[in-house]
Amino acid sequence: MLRNMKILACAALAAGVLSFGTVAANAQSTTLENAQKRGTLRIATIGSNQPFTTVNANGEPEGYDVDIGKMIAAALKLKPEFVMTDSAGRIAALQTGKADLTIASFTRTVERSEVIAFTDPYVIVGLQFLVRADRKDLNTFDDLKKPGIKFGVDRGGTAEESVGRLIDGATLVKFSNPSDGLPALDSGQIDVYPNDSLVAQDIVKANPTEYKIVPGTYTYEELAIGLPAGDFDWWRILNAWVRQFNASGENAALFKKWFGYDMPVQLN
Repeated sequence: MLRNMKILACAALAAGVLSFGTVAANAQSTTLENAQKRGTLRIATIGSNQPFTTVNANGEPEGYDVDIGKMIAAALKLKPEFVMTDSAGRIAALQTGKADLTIASFTRTVERSEVIAFTDPYVIVGLQFLVRADRKDLNTFDDLKKPGIKFGVDRGGTAEESVGRLIDGATLVKFSNPSDGLPALDSGQIDVYPNDSLVAQDIVKANPTEYKIVPGTYTYEELAIGLPAGDFDWWRILNAWVRQFNASGENAALFKKWFGYDMPVQLN
């Protein structure tokens, strides 16, 4: 009897090891393997969000996020293939398998992390409020709470939630693309264009007599690379790349190239 019990125990252990080995094999990265088979790395990004991303006269994407995507593709010895999307489509592109990763001024949040994965951040931003320079009635945060003020937000972006949380009863006008915000502000369709601090400052820098920023930064947001959920090896590889990118100084140099000033918060 004892001998039979030992035999059964050994058989169970062997079955457990075999089962674990099968699970481990199934857990191997399929995202990278599929990309290697294609020879391309599919990168979802927003088509008009300068200086993160824009489309040049030749119809090719360029910008800070685009260069990051090209550097990752080069490190993996793959050809970059950019998949253009809007703010709301950044998650869907990963869930539907249209993209291997998303680099699109994408804020890492708890809610988003329930359905996709994120690397460590590569830049830190905060929410600021952009208004026309001739709006003498909009100078402080309290001025933004006046009845009738309209805020233009990107559909699916973090400002959509943040403005409502910061200002009770805020009237939101929602856009599909970041490029729709400034024309709406100029035409009077909206009074305020909430945006991340880097984009807002870039707009004012380029047009100092046309726009101003209401003083203050009202959120802390970590921009990171989005990945399909459940692929640990793919996350591990890209997170290691991001850590090296931050610590080596390459990120700081690339940031200065596109924004024209030093990165406000150094990451490593």
